[in-house]
Amino acid sequence: MKQTPLYNKHKELGARFIEFAKWEMPLQYSGVIEEHHAVRKAAGLFDVSHLTRIEIKGKDAISSINKLITTNLEKLKQGHSQYTLLCDENGGIIDDLLLYKSPDGSIFLCANAINKEKVIAWLEKYASTYSVDIKDITDAFAQIALQGPEAQGILQKLTPTNLSEIKRSAFAEISFDGITLLASRTGYTGEDGFEIYPSASETETVWDKLIATGAESGLKPAGLGARDTLRLEMGYLLYGHDIDEKSTPLEAGLGRFVSFEKGNFIGRAALIAQKQNGIKRRLIGFALIDKGIPRAGCKIMARGIEIGVVTSGNMSPTLKKGIGLGYVNIEYDKIGEEIAVEIRGKNVLAKAVSLPFYKK
Repeated sequence: MKQTPLYNKHKELGARFIEFAKWEMPLQYSGVIEEHHAVRKAAGLFDVSHLTRIEIKGKDAISSINKLITTNLEKLKQGHSQYTLLCDENGGIIDDLLLYKSPDGSIFLCANAINKEKVIAWLEKYASTYSVDIKDITDAFAQIALQGPEAQGILQKLTPTNLSEIKRSAFAEISFDGITLLASRTGYTGEDGFEIYPSASETETVWDKLIATGAESGLKPAGLGARDTLRLEMGYLLYGHDIDEKSTPLEAGLGRFVSFEKGNFIGRAALIAQKQNGIKRRLIGFALIDKGIPRAGCKIMARGIEIGVVTSGNMSPTLKKGIGLGYVNIEYDKIGEEIAVEIRGKNVLAKAVSLPFYKK
């Protein structure tokens, strides 16, 4: 398994490790629930260096990538990022990405670790016919996520840059205690915060300073366990569970990230046809009425018949009840619809709810 530049720091902090997408990653330190609440109430610090980072430069960088993604890169302001999707010819989701448009015209993509080889191969197959340079910079940089209501205050102590000027989804180079690095006001938790990209050699220094500076504000290191419960409370999708090449943006409820009007892109024709013909299933959010913890793979039932399957599920530390996502037959895609989730052979009563589950 691969290890991030912070592996030894995680060991020092007593992290419990798991294998994730061929990486040895911290699952938790003090405990998933404690780390979850720290992010909601104060701040949490995540090592997400396992995510794939790709740099795209050249005169055709923007025009070529715009033909591959579902959103309109031409309309994205320089110095801003956007969530987007990479689809195949059938409209299936190859990956969901965070895309950064730099002031110099270059593009920075953040992709899922599990899809690294697939995404790079797809970009090279289609974008490299243009005047572009595609470079995997995953190992050259790390990625640290500082998330929570205290995140700005903690980071502000370490930089002269006025962080309030970096708005949601914007990014900028900042001076971090003498180190120049990229800071993006993005995240996967539903809280305010920043994703920070130090060089691999400077990562331990950045991590230590954040841990030390944030201690008095209640900051805690947080692992993939809390990251998963936090994103689930927000209804954020996880590749390989809630979306994959067998699901389309329209089925996954991601139609708002498809810009049909921008012109041709890979998968557009298939998605237009699906939109015209209607979809047969859709991803919904549900909350348990009775006690139980839904898990991926559990059957979703209604009126005595199986209508779908859970793709993500857990106990919500904030709401203190079982919540989940799952695909159901389209006729059951109704807020308030009573359903049941089969948990350990027992049908547990639930209902379809609007997303996100957690609302401030």
